[in-house]
Amino acid sequence: MTQSKTRNKSRGGKTNRRRTTTPQRRTKRRTSDWDWEDFRPEWANEGLERISAELEKWSDELQSRSERFRRESQKRIEQGVKQVQDELRKIPVIKKAEKLRHEIEDRVEKNIDAGVDRVYTRLKLARLDEVKKLERKIAQLNRKLQALEKEMAA
Repeated sequence: MTQSKTRNKSRGGKTNRRRTTTPQRRTKRRTSDWDWEDFRPEWANEGLERISAELEKWSDELQSRSERFRRESQKRIEQGVKQVQDELRKIPVIKKAEKLRHEIEDRVEKNIDAGVDRVYTRLKLARLDEVKKLERKIAQLNRKLQALEKEMAA
């Protein structure tokens, strides 16, 4: 044996021969003018329809169950969150933090109102509540004036 054949035998016993390939013929597939449903027996069609109906029923049931599960899960989660919030509000540190938050909100609101008042004062503008108060007084004076005019005319 030659050395190359020995190598090939040690690699699995195959020899290194070139294969000659013949050109592959391409054939067009014929399009069929028939359909499988034409040859399917009626009992098979009925069976397939029953299976389809069952699958649709199961799909609807699965969808309704998943929707119900989603609603129930969301409700349980909301109840759990509410319970945790209630438990946290009972802790003294949280109570103090909420009290401080309310105090800070009040201070901020007062500071903002004071700042707005200073701006209006510097610009020599009346605030909306002051304008409404003045409009009510003017309306009251107009009514009194009309009453006096009627008395003078009479």
